[in-house]
Amino acid sequence: MTDPCYFDACILAGPRTRKHPALPWRLEDVLAEMDHCSISGGLVRSTTTISYDLLSENLRLCRQLSGHDHLFPVWNAMPAATGEFPETTALHGLMREHDIRALTLNPRTNGWDWEADHSQELLSLIEAEQILTLLPRQEFGGWRELDLFLERHPRLPLLLMGATWSEQRYLLPLLTKHRNLHITFDHFQIHYGLEHLVAQGQVDQLLYGSNAPAMSMGAHRAYVDYADIPPAAREQIAGGNLSRLLKGQRPPRVRLNGDEDELMRAARAGEPLPVPVIDMHMHILDDGLDCAGGAYRMERGGPSGVFPLLERLGCVGGGFMSWNGTVGVDCVAGNATVAGVMDVAPSGYWALASIDPTHYSQEEMERMIPQMHADPRFIGMKPYVHYGVEYNHPSYDIWWEYGNARSYYALMHRTRNDYREIDILAGKYPDVRWVVAHCGASYEVADGVIECMNKHPNVYAEITLTPVTLGVIDYIVEHAGPDRILYGSDLPMRDPRQQLGWAVYSRLSLENKVKLLCTNALRVLAPCWARLPAHHRPKVASRYWPEGIDLG
Repeated sequence: MTDPCYFDACILAGPRTRKHPALPWRLEDVLAEMDHCSISGGLVRSTTTISYDLLSENLRLCRQLSGHDHLFPVWNAMPAATGEFPETTALHGLMREHDIRALTLNPRTNGWDWEADHSQELLSLIEAEQILTLLPRQEFGGWRELDLFLERHPRLPLLLMGATWSEQRYLLPLLTKHRNLHITFDHFQIHYGLEHLVAQGQVDQLLYGSNAPAMSMGAHRAYVDYADIPPAAREQIAGGNLSRLLKGQRPPRVRLNGDEDELMRAARAGEPLPVPVIDMHMHILDDGLDCAGGAYRMERGGPSGVFPLLERLGCVGGGFMSWNGTVGVDCVAGNATVAGVMDVAPSGYWALASIDPTHYSQEEMERMIPQMHADPRFIGMKPYVHYGVEYNHPSYDIWWEYGNARSYYALMHRTRNDYREIDILAGKYPDVRWVVAHCGASYEVADGVIECMNKHPNVYAEITLTPVTLGVIDYIVEHAGPDRILYGSDLPMRDPRQQLGWAVYSRLSLENKVKLLCTNALRVLAPCWARLPAHHRPKVASRYWPEGIDLG
């Protein structure tokens, strides 16, 4: 299989406000990530072109990139009405002089009105010359404003970055209506997104973009490499569409990492990973559904969609919880949904139960808890933040005591910004493994779980979240060790491929990647392994078992 030429449309380097000391930000961090993830080129924006004088910083960006023939600068532009930025004719001349083929607009941050009469000269130039224009999601108000912009400028090629997976019901109709609208999938990590949009005939509007160095390039590369789409469509999305929009500008060569490990090599080829993958954080819809209520659309979010995708990635098992019982707070219906999924699941998958102490009395919970867990496939406990009660509240104690006596584990989406409730529970119930969800959200979040893990040996960090923060997986392992960090995807709310790519393209050693993807999950399961029916135990060769634990 020939490797596509990956051309990143969405790189933003430079200093930023309230940055954690460990968060990558330099151009050198971008270059290292490109080399690591086999990314051949990129369009580069700079934070300083937004936060300081636009023209002087645009020119400085050109100088910074001058020694890198695979990096291409994007200038930030605004109207000339206040005398701070060149008039349109002068701007066009400077762009030709420096071979600038893409602009970014930041009307909110830079304080100008795109609808004003004095802004139209700039926008008319961009549209007439069909200059690719990058627009961050936060730079416009409501979706009607974006719709209006596209209606007024139908020939202006607009690339929208930073839209999230929860905005599908706004964005998908606009993609159909406006063929000059293009998107990246940095935060728009929609389940089966590429397959759906390619089938809709919208492949020309889809671009690879990573938002590096804040986010992992490898995460977003895996979304494309594992997509079940024709090779020609993959090449378009990887870099062909961007080169076309830039009127032929492209990286001069395909760049490949000659030192990648076997997991990276398999992911780059879109093949199932050669080591077993266990997903510790999955939701599920009833089969045939794409709608999960609220703001949530999940293409093929039931068993018939989820299990083939998991197989494509090399997943051999994992824990499922409901969506309607957690986010939808109907825990009885949610537990029934998950039980039904267990009836049709391939081998290796088990269930997590939910119960809500705000809807049910202590007497009802005393009756419901053993009824739920009488099904031996339910070895996990999943409370949820939407119930509105901190997990260390006495109303939960009856469940924690039951789980502690049976060595169950709990998956916790924190109700607080700190880790106080986890700290209390981990000390009070030592035979429960407290798996804290979304610990890779940011370095600040990671700092909290690292402190908690170093205090309690029964606290584990599960990584999944949309930001796929570059370097944070390695950071957790560095400061808390490699034996209690867990892979999870949160599918089908998000597509699992970015989450898996984030793990695969981390800088961990191969040994520690295997722990993250498989061995540490078995460590969580081991105390309740014997309770789990054989069909629902992940089939994993003994060489992947945790040291000192016999799962035979």
